[in-house]
Amino acid sequence: MLAVGGKDYNVKIYDDSTKSLMSVLRAAGTTNEGHSNRVFSVKFTEDPNVLLSGGWDNAIFIWDLREKKSVGLLYGPHICGDSIDLRGDSVLTGSYSNKDVLQLWSLSKRELITHIPWNGVATESYDHGYLYAAMFEKHGRYIAAGGAGKNETHVFKNGKDYEMVGKVMLDNTVTSIDFVQEKKMIAIGCGNGFTYSFAYNP
Repeated sequence: MLAVGGKDYNVKIYDDSTKSLMSVLRAAGTTNEGHSNRVFSVKFTEDPNVLLSGGWDNAIFIWDLREKKSVGLLYGPHICGDSIDLRGDSVLTGSYSNKDVLQLWSLSKRELITHIPWNGVATESYDHGYLYAAMFEKHGRYIAAGGAGKNETHVFKNGKDYEMVGKVMLDNTVTSIDFVQEKKMIAIGCGNGFTYSFAYNP
């Protein structure tokens, strides 16, 4: 299956083999809960019947395709790009914001686990992240995120202290990231049309 979100506030599910529309998870209405603004990120969980979506309405909706409706909500993240990811019960979100930009949530409990300090230390000052992208490394050992605040990408260990193990400053907005598997490297896509690769030190 293929899930798509967009400017009509709906999440559409397609059959990947036939490219036909299977169902529509509707925007907010009088009889249903759903998005009230554009959807920028959609991610399936380990259960192929359950997926998450987020966008400009500061809400991550949890959808069950068997019930064709929302069955839960994580409220807070302002999603403006590919900045929702999952590993097991942990949901990673990156917000286009200057405060609490990188967060981990419990999918089963529907609650916040922790804020990951963008600058590597807990502080009450602004984060300047304005994130467009966030993701786990394939094995869940590391987290990478990037955005427009200072055109930075940061890499953190996924553990108790969320130690920052890499930081890259670029001359344009970071719009996408990905881990180069089996190597301690990340690929970074920027708003100027260029893609960069950098090593980080665990």
